[in-house]
Amino acid sequence: MELLLSFAGCLAVPIVGVVLVLLAVWIIRLNKDDTKKRHQERFEKISALRKRGVTAPAVVLSVKNGFSTGRSGNQETQITFQLEVQPEGRAAFQTTFQDWVPGRGYKHRADDEGRKIWVTYDLNDTSQMMFEYYDVDRKHLLGRPAFDKLENRNKVIRKTGEEALAIILETEDLELTNIVEKEYLAQTIMRLKLEITPTNGSPYQAETQALIANASLHKYAAGKKVYVKFNPQDKTQVTLDRSAE
Repeated sequence: MELLLSFAGCLAVPIVGVVLVLLAVWIIRLNKDDTKKRHQERFEKISALRKRGVTAPAVVLSVKNGFSTGRSGNQETQITFQLEVQPEGRAAFQTTFQDWVPGRGYKHRADDEGRKIWVTYDLNDTSQMMFEYYDVDRKHLLGRPAFDKLENRNKVIRKTGEEALAIILETEDLELTNIVEKEYLAQTIMRLKLEITPTNGSPYQAETQALIANASLHKYAAGKKVYVKFNPQDKTQVTLDRSAE
């Protein structure tokens, strides 16, 4: 009998361990499924709001932290915003709404008052409102897809286009780099206005955009010479190739 009880006791520990592991796996999976469901529901809701509503700037009056969820690199926090919404061509109004925003915890609470964000809401029911993005992210979120599309075209031109010498007339930081590019890779997306001199043909002006390492920006300042490639069928399609220095 004692031997049987001892054997049962030995089995109890691993059984409890297995149960705890299974319980942990179940909780993680449940949380993952809940997050996925919430993302799907939010996507459907924001898609419907965008069709019938408007996107407008708003000034943050106050915020309150809520529940945080998600794994490292993909966290979200539920935030309650008190806002003054300032739609173009319409009267400003104040409202309070709740939504999930990227990040675990709200890192800028001390600086929130007066901060500008963008929201999408139903014109006929302002309680139907969704957080879109912070104003500081607006240029990147709206301009980056256009740059990526342009860069895909430029990759083709680099392979098939004609080479020409060009002089940089103007430069502008478009502020479209993401955090990795800006802070870790130290790169900047620049707009370059060029005067291009083809091997056969008259000089002409065109613009392009390029992702340039910050350490090399001095080579692409106004007045510098560079080599570009252009589409001979449409000379306005130009891509930066390399510095002439």
